[in-house]
Amino acid sequence: MVIESTISRKEFLRHALSRHFRRPGFYLYAFVAATLTAYGFFAPNAPTILYLAAWLPLLVYGAVGWIIITRRSRDTSLPIYLPTRYELDKRGVEMSSRQGRTTFAWDEFRNWRKAEGVYELTLRSGQLLIISQRALSPRQAAALEDLLKKQITPRPEPGVFDT
Repeated sequence: MVIESTISRKEFLRHALSRHFRRPGFYLYAFVAATLTAYGFFAPNAPTILYLAAWLPLLVYGAVGWIIITRRSRDTSLPIYLPTRYELDKRGVEMSSRQGRTTFAWDEFRNWRKAEGVYELTLRSGQLLIISQRALSPRQAAALEDLLKKQITPRPEPGVFDT
C-alpha cells in the first residue's frame, strides 16, 4: 500500500495540543489542583491563596504549552509539513520525502492510533509517524487499519525503570 501524505498546520496543531494534554505532567497538575481545591472547600479556615496555588501551575502548563505549540506550528520548514510517501508492506514501512528515505520493520513499532484527523504510528524509540486521514479514501483507510491491526501488536509505554 502506498500513501502520499502531507500534514496541514491545523492537523499538526490539533495533534500536538492533544499530545501536550495527554502527558503525565498535565495529569499531575490537574490532580494537585483538584486535591487542593477540594481541601479548600472542606477546610473551614483554608487560606484564599490556596486556590491560586492549586490552579496557577495547571494554567501555566496549559498556556505555555499552547503558546509554544502554536509558535512551532508556524515554522513551515518543519519536516512534518513536507510531502511524504509511505510504502507499507509485510516487511514494514518505508518513509520517503525530500529529506531522505527511512525503513522501519514492523517490530520497531510500539503502537498505533487514529485521532485528531491523523494516524499516529509510535515507534519503540518514541518517534512518531503521522499520516493524514485526508490522504486516504475510505477503502484505503479500512485497508490501512486492517494492516496496522495485523502487523502492530500494542505494547505498553516504557515505564520509569525500563531501559
